Amino acid sequence: VPPAPSARPNVLLIIVYSRNINYCMTKSKKILYASLSAAILAIIVLLAMFPERYAKCCLSGLELWLYFVLPSLFPFFVLTALLTKLGVAERASRVLSPLCEKAFKMPGIASYCFAMSALSGYPVGSRMLADLRENGLITDAQATRMSPLCSTSGPLFVIASVGAAMFHSQKIGLILFCSHIFAVVLVCLVFSAFTKKQPAAQPPQRRLVAADNILYESVYGAVTSILVVGAFIAVFYILAQILSDFYLLLPAESLFSLVLSPFDKSGQLAAAFTQGLIEATHGCKLLAQNPGMLSVSLAAFVITFGGVSILAQQICYFKKAGVKLKYFLPVKIIQAFTAFALCLLFCFLFQ
Repeated sequence: VPPAPSARPNVLLIIVYSRNINYCMTKSKKILYASLSAAILAIIVLLAMFPERYAKCCLSGLELWLYFVLPSLFPFFVLTALLTKLGVAERASRVLSPLCEKAFKMPGIASYCFAMSALSGYPVGSRMLADLRENGLITDAQATRMSPLCSTSGPLFVIASVGAAMFHSQKIGLILFCSHIFAVVLVCLVFSAFTKKQPAAQPPQRRLVAADNILYESVYGAVTSILVVGAFIAVFYILAQILSDFYLLLPAESLFSLVLSPFDKSGQLAAAFTQGLIEATHGCKLLAQNPGMLSVSLAAFVITFGGVSILAQQICYFKKAGVKLKYFLPVKIIQAFTAFALCLLFCFLFQ
């Protein structure tokens, strides 16, 4: 029986509408790719025109990686990979499952991953998620839920580098680290309270690794990962300098200056905070040049958010783990605002 005449126009409308949507999406992708290509070509031209300026900037980023990141992260990359391949993470998940499932509604392995991340810093937690997913210990959905909890900086960077070296106060470093960790845990607890507990999903069959290859694979993976981290730092150091040289950060700086104007008449904190949103370490160094409760609290925001450089590093691992960024990024921003508020409170109470 042929369909009613009134139904045919509706079908045609749906077909035309879907084609329009596909056309718009294809066109927007082409515009995005063309814009990115033009921006990359412009950066290449600038590097060729001003090699001395940006070569020094690249060297500064690599020096930061060499003196602060490499010694603190590389051993953790090797050791956490070894623990995962030896099955320690799997055994720890069985012990911690009851507590972690009640508090965060996550598998017990999440607490182990959080502990490793909180001890070592970015991007160890995201790398561990990728390793756990690769070894079949968690599912994509579990990795997504775990991603904000396992995205933290470490005490060596926050307390020693930012607190003692930049702000010249270990006490400030402790306040920053406590604000950062408490914010991450608190926000995850709140989100868990409004999340329904999902039935336990059976992860894929774990990939077995030959015992004689464990050390080689762990060291090889750690070397690759730490080199990638250094490359990200150098690239974003250059990018931040180019954006600053050509006043492309001026709109953001003006906005933050307007918000911070009652407390920051010079606008220096706004400029430092804007730099920190791109590269966290550089932003913290600039914020430390104007010490005070507000600058410390802004540093807590920058450390918790991570900056575009650290986010890009984590996203590379999150793609391997199947993490959905539309969940991770909003939670990460909320954690950063929470860290800012907690740091203001702690500075008022303990300074």
